[in-house]
Amino acid sequence: MKKLLAVVLLAAAMVAPAFAAEKGSMEIDGKLGVLFSPTFKMEAAGESKSGDFETTFSLGADFFYYVANEIAVGAGLEYVVPSEADDSDGELKYGTTNLFVQAKYDIALNNDVFNNIYPIVQLGYGINSLSGAFGDMVDMKNGLYWGIGVGTTIKENFIVELLYAFNYGTIEPKEIGPGVPSSVDTTYKTFKLKVGYKFSV
Repeated sequence: MKKLLAVVLLAAAMVAPAFAAEKGSMEIDGKLGVLFSPTFKMEAAGESKSGDFETTFSLGADFFYYVANEIAVGAGLEYVVPSEADDSDGELKYGTTNLFVQAKYDIALNNDVFNNIYPIVQLGYGINSLSGAFGDMVDMKNGLYWGIGVGTTIKENFIVELLYAFNYGTIEPKEIGPGVPSSVDTTYKTFKLKVGYKFSV
């Protein structure tokens, strides 16, 4: 009987979630990101034009509160370093600062290295900037930001995330002439690989 009980307890321990967060717990983290294959699309009067931008970096911080053992909600801040459009010779640079709310669902793993995996969604507001020779001729308006992706926690404190993210905005010319649209809708999209370190509070 003791042997049977020991086997049952061992089996339960092997399938039980490890490193699960508790309801009411909180986390803060800092993250450094690399943005791969950014593209910038402009649309006006039924026409559109897209261009690639150089790889760039981001720096951010997040706060999470666990409303349940697996579900965390919170807010985040991210600064994206302005990067040049390919072949623009510095004539066009785009950057943004994103403020957002977010949520993630932890799927705990019985693994001492990879403690969990989680899908994550972000929704917020992007403070856009456009500079260079072309940028001096227009006003860049802010717009919606959103991202979706997946992450993992390594050794309880290290974080790796991959997200697909979008920033929207509007370009308004400072002077409108013949054939110049009054506004141009913009979409900036990219893949983000983020690494970071989190603290429980």
